[in-house]
Amino acid sequence: MNWFEDENFWLKYKEMMFDPDRLESTPYDVEKMIRLAGISHKAHVYDHCCGFGRHAIEFAKKGYNVTGVDNCMSYLDVAKRKAKKQSMNITFVQADIRDYVQPDTFDFAYNFFTSLGYIDDPKEEHQVLKNVYESLKSGGKFLIDIEGKETLAKNFCESQWFDGQDGSIMLVSARIIDGWSRVENRWGYIKDGRYEEIIFAHKIYSGWELGFLLERAGFYQIEFFGNLDGAPYDQDAERLIVIATKR
Repeated sequence: MNWFEDENFWLKYKEMMFDPDRLESTPYDVEKMIRLAGISHKAHVYDHCCGFGRHAIEFAKKGYNVTGVDNCMSYLDVAKRKAKKQSMNITFVQADIRDYVQPDTFDFAYNFFTSLGYIDDPKEEHQVLKNVYESLKSGGKFLIDIEGKETLAKNFCESQWFDGQDGSIMLVSARIIDGWSRVENRWGYIKDGRYEEIIFAHKIYSGWELGFLLERAGFYQIEFFGNLDGAPYDQDAERLIVIATKR
């Protein structure tokens, strides 16, 4: 089993990955995506690796038809409960993004938070992007938000401590491996006097590398931005935002 297929990982480290600041930014993320990608009010939106549906629910609140896909059933259960509580009609699907495809269905797709880098095999990586391409209608757009290789190099931090809301303490440390193609993470978890840790690695992409992969999957008109406000992807970039269009 790959590390990202283990539901216990996502449950244990949920608070660290989705801290209060990130959660509070969700409505603003959605507003900015709509503006930056020029999304029509009638668009069918695909949340690619939706997790517990934080962005999907915000899109639904704005009247969009939303489908969220993720492989973590625990997160999807949370997403469904939150959507039901807020009377939001969202389709949540448990599926592996290496397999999930709905030809010519969506007007807009988006992927947040590095999940594209989890796939090691180049053929599977290509299939993931090809699946998104096939699932979009002609003219549909795919927005990706990740920590680009360039911004990671500028802001690299070897280790950080976090206090969890459940009384835990979490340590995050990282190192660059394989010629700046991957980052190895060591995440430690301390609670009630017990210490556990997991070590895992994922790919990192430069703007050029990610653009090449998207073009190879069939996309064109590939644009790069340094944040969701549309700033240039340059030395002052905060994130790597890519918008690619299906022919």
